[in-house]
Amino acid sequence: MRKRTAGALGLAIAGVASMLTVGTAAADPAPPYVDLQAFGYVSCGGPLPGRAETASLTDHGWVTNHGPGVAHDVWVGWGGLGGGRGEFRSTLSPGDSIMIERTVPSWGCAFRSSWIQASTSTYDINTGNNGWAARN
Repeated sequence: MRKRTAGALGLAIAGVASMLTVGTAAADPAPPYVDLQAFGYVSCGGPLPGRAETASLTDHGWVTNHGPGVAHDVWVGWGGLGGGRGEFRSTLSPGDSIMIERTVPSWGCAFRSSWIQASTSTYDINTGNNGWAARN
């Protein structure tokens, strides 16, 4: 009987110690994370109105915050053919997106590549998904 009592007491003490450890860890003031994910593609369309080019190329892209924290200083942009363009938001709430698009003239549907990159000043758990590159 003594062994059972001592065993139960030992388990109770271990349980209290675990609860104290978990309580301390939960109080750690870690910043809320953001999870920015950028995506885009290049499409080849028809001629632009009033232009001599035979086709147009359109870059499409967006970035979404999939984390529970608010992202700060988020920028989405690209460079290359047709000049650079971008979209900036001082904050991007969870679930919100920034979408951008540009159309440039092209002779035919020439090889084209484009990229988008987004960054934030807060803790981003998945920075590898903050950029994309696409080509037609």
